[in-house]
Amino acid sequence: MVFEVEPRNWYRDEFLVSTEQRLLQIDAVHEAMDSDVMWWTKAIPTDALLQALQNSLCLGLYELPQSTSQIAGKPASPLAFLPNLAVSLALRLSFVVLGQSGPKQIGLVRVITDGVTFGYLTDVYVLPEYQGKGLGRWLMACLDEVIQAWPHLRRFMLATSGSLLDLYRKTLGVKDWDERKNKSLVMGFVDGPAALNR
Repeated sequence: MVFEVEPRNWYRDEFLVSTEQRLLQIDAVHEAMDSDVMWWTKAIPTDALLQALQNSLCLGLYELPQSTSQIAGKPASPLAFLPNLAVSLALRLSFVVLGQSGPKQIGLVRVITDGVTFGYLTDVYVLPEYQGKGLGRWLMACLDEVIQAWPHLRRFMLATSGSLLDLYRKTLGVKDWDERKNKSLVMGFVDGPAALNR
C-alpha cells in the first residue's frame, strides 16, 4: 500500500519543498541515513527504505537547477498561478524532455500517518552545507500547513533531542509531554530489533 497525497509544492529562492513522491531521491536519503546527519538512525536496505518512504507523508527539500529556480522562485512567474500538479508535471517535463539536470535533494521530512487522525514525525534532516539558511524552519512551516488542513487530526507526535524541541515549539506548536493537560495519559513504547541504543 502506498500513502497517497495530492502533490503540494512551495518555492523559495532556488529551493523547492514538495510532497511529490516521484521527486524523492532514494540514494540521497539512503546516504543521509548512513551519515551523522541522521544520527538517530542507521541506513536500511534500499528496498526497505523505498517501502518506508512510499508508506509515509514525505516533504522533500530540493535545490533547483539555476534555469528552473529562475522560473519557479519568482512570484510573478506564470508558474505561480498554475495548480500544484501542473507545476510538478512542468518541472518533471523540463528535467526529462529538455535534458535539464533535476533538483538535488538536500533534506527531508517524513511523517508516519493515516492522513486523518494521527501523525508521527520520524525523520527530519537538512544537509549540513545548507543549514543556517532557515530551510529547516521553512520545512516545518510547510509541514504545519499540511497538518493544519486535517480537520480530524487528534494527535501529532515526535521524539527529539532536547536541544531541538524549541524549533518544533516555534514552528509546529509542539509541547513537551510533561505539559499535557490530561496527566492520566502515559506513553509506552517497544524497541524493535533495529532500534539504536536498546
